[in-house]
Amino acid sequence: MDTKKFTQILIDKLGTIFPPEQIIKEWDVGRDSGDAFDRRIYYTPKVDIAVGSFNIDQRSKLNNKKINALVNKHKKVFLKQLYEISHLREGREYISCDDFLSILNKNPRCFLAIEIENTKDRKRSLGDIVNASVMGKIGIVVPLGNEKYEMFVKIKRYFHYLKDVGKLKGNFKNVLIIEGKKLINSLSGL
Repeated sequence: MDTKKFTQILIDKLGTIFPPEQIIKEWDVGRDSGDAFDRRIYYTPKVDIAVGSFNIDQRSKLNNKKINALVNKHKKVFLKQLYEISHLREGREYISCDDFLSILNKNPRCFLAIEIENTKDRKRSLGDIVNASVMGKIGIVVPLGNEKYEMFVKIKRYFHYLKDVGKLKGNFKNVLIIEGKKLINSLSGL
């Protein structure tokens, strides 16, 4: 399946869980920014799909409360389901769902930052993990196909290694890597 078609299917599935106005395709994280994140000064990535609530103005404490409320609202079903099908549950990096939910991004720009990838370009994949992690309370990277999934898991392990040996401060633990077909099938059951 191509990226464009997959993206629309995912948006449609998310639209059964979240209000459509809170789902933004190709979200430019600096557009309409009312805080210090000025796109004339800083690089502002586009996230393939962002799900709000959004944190783009001077009211970061209030915005973060809204985002945290979404975590609490969705942690028993939606977020648990995502966690269960992610690499964190299946791989060597196992942590519990509760532990995962305790290490989420403390200052996100949105609730979910979703990057969809159908390439074998590792540099682009590095950027997908970084952008999903720093922009979302929860970052979700969706590789299309098992080979790409394995590549992302390997890159994420690289980040963990860099953190363990003191070469990196963050380790992007708030990122879930979920293969595309698995994600769509899982959301169909909600």
